[in-house]
Amino acid sequence: MRHTSAKRGAKGLWLIGVLMIWFFGSVSFAAEYLPLPGLSARDRAILANSMVQHAQCRTALIEANEALKELADDETLIRIKGTCEAELLKPEAKDTITRWLKLAPQTHQDRPAMLALLAKAQSPSDVDMDWVLVPAGEFEMGAEGGPAEPDEAPKHKVDLDAFYISKHETTNAQYYVFVKTTGHRIPQNCCEPKNTLWRDGAPIDRAGELPVNNVSWDDAVAFCTWSGGRLPTEAEWEKAARGTDGRPYPWGKESPTSGNRANFSFEPVSFWEGAASLAVKDQYEFGVSPYGLYEMAGNVSEWVSDWYDPTYYKDSPSKNPKGPAEGRTKVTRGGNWRENADSIRSANRNGKHNPDERRLFIGLRCAKDGLK
Repeated sequence: MRHTSAKRGAKGLWLIGVLMIWFFGSVSFAAEYLPLPGLSARDRAILANSMVQHAQCRTALIEANEALKELADDETLIRIKGTCEAELLKPEAKDTITRWLKLAPQTHQDRPAMLALLAKAQSPSDVDMDWVLVPAGEFEMGAEGGPAEPDEAPKHKVDLDAFYISKHETTNAQYYVFVKTTGHRIPQNCCEPKNTLWRDGAPIDRAGELPVNNVSWDDAVAFCTWSGGRLPTEAEWEKAARGTDGRPYPWGKESPTSGNRANFSFEPVSFWEGAASLAVKDQYEFGVSPYGLYEMAGNVSEWVSDWYDPTYYKDSPSKNPKGPAEGRTKVTRGGNWRENADSIRSANRNGKHNPDERRLFIGLRCAKDGLK
């Protein structure tokens, strides 16, 4: 019996040793993963996609690279490759994602996610957004009486978390880097090609420091996502424009009649004169907001994230309002070069546009979350 027990003990030790060899061999295998033999390129693409969904980017990247030897221009494989390279912080991620953005349709459902990954992968020096911090706290939103419109009422207190917002409106020069990097469509007027400040895929001479215009709401979202930000909410935009003391304009109470505070129209109608209709990004230093932001009044109207509802203020949340859950038109803020002094007031909700509109008086400014 003693001999049998010894044999059983030796067998048990042998089995434990085999299991340990198998376990550590599996760990080594995972670290030195090789493409599975015998699979077609299409099967590898399916396998790699499944691996990504299970957070196995290292192995997914190996299978995707193997499949790309046969399917070099496959959109799904390039997306998987770019996704995993970004997650693994590989320097080649930027080029791979850029290739995918140029290859995939503008309406592809994964485009926002890939733009966000590109922002993660790109060098911060590619586009200087010059972010300005707007501190957390309350301000009075809206206006009543005088030139105020019904949709600006009632005046109400809003408490916002801290956020960052771009010091300037997005320029053609910044947007050009975005277009060149991602393959996104150029800004182009909806109705008259001659009203576009771009030629042959680039801004015309002397337009680089002018605000980009002729961009849709989706274009604006795509740019802000790519730059590492987002569109501001309507409440964030208004606080950034007027501060916390209830001023009607970014600079204070005075109407901009002298013309040295904002680019707007003294007449009821102003006609487009090309680049001459717009002001460069820091032209109106006497018109800056309490936070030092330029062109918050006039120049180009700026897309914000909110859907428009004329009665939203009556029941809007007092903390970080984000606008209605749905709607037909999106809000633009700040007025523009063709509008009068009343229309460029900080509380004015003068812009209500379909998200796909591309107008010569609409541009954008980005924001991003601040300190918690």
